[in-house]
Amino acid sequence: MKRLALIALTLLFPLLLQTAASAAVVPSWTYTVDGAFVEWTNSRNDTNVPGDPNNGITGIGSKSLTYLFDGGVMLPAPVTTPGFSTLRWGDYTYSNRNGYVFHNGATTSSISIAPTVGGTLITGGAAVNGLVLSHSNKAIAGDSITLQSGTARAILQLIPQLPGATSLPVFSTTLDFKFFETPNTGSTQQDVFVLMNPEVTQETFHFYGIDYVMDFTKSFSPIPLAYRTLLGLPADAVGWLTSEGVTTTHQTLLSITALPTPEPASAVLMLMGLGGLGMMMRRARRTA
Repeated sequence: MKRLALIALTLLFPLLLQTAASAAVVPSWTYTVDGAFVEWTNSRNDTNVPGDPNNGITGIGSKSLTYLFDGGVMLPAPVTTPGFSTLRWGDYTYSNRNGYVFHNGATTSSISIAPTVGGTLITGGAAVNGLVLSHSNKAIAGDSITLQSGTARAILQLIPQLPGATSLPVFSTTLDFKFFETPNTGSTQQDVFVLMNPEVTQETFHFYGIDYVMDFTKSFSPIPLAYRTLLGLPADAVGWLTSEGVTTTHQTLLSITALPTPEPASAVLMLMGLGGLGMMMRRARRTA
């Protein structure tokens, strides 16, 4: 028994030291973020996805996103999801007799997603530019179909800036949002996008002995009290506001940090503790 314990400690000691010494933090990454609208609901509570008949919200700029991780969970195989880079509304109305009716030349509003390709992300450094959201906010006809809510899928590709490094599997998550068209009078004239699942703004992954946290919580700000009161939103609601009659660009932000890992000295202390525990167990057996 004593010999077995010595062999186990002899093998474990260099293993722990090697693990602690080799777990070096990746200092920087090449990154690409992209996104697409994959689902949307109009003001009649009619929900569509790419491929469905038009429901008064028009998808523009067809694209596909391929990923292997979804919300931190590894999928059995890569998945490709279709979507659009832009959603447009304001040029359809609805009647019980004719259904959705298109009005050529009508004033429209839209929301678009643009990628950031080939940027550098420093571990533990300042947040960098992520997806770019642009809302063209126009005064559309009062009876037109409008956007009510939607889901945008975002993907992130990371390549360690190390010799011979290749890309990590592509990460992905979904951003669920609600959109509120506010009256164009009074002190709350800005329209409001509210992120409904802010918990997705942080995700952890493991790479060669180190845990990293991807974070884009800085992308979204608390909704002001006046708008929360107007719209009946909770106190912790986050999102962004857009001004009437202009195109508002909202820049999302991405950062990455490395979580602390045990130093070699910590491994030695753990081995000493294991050795002490073994001695206590031997003494207990002798006195039994």
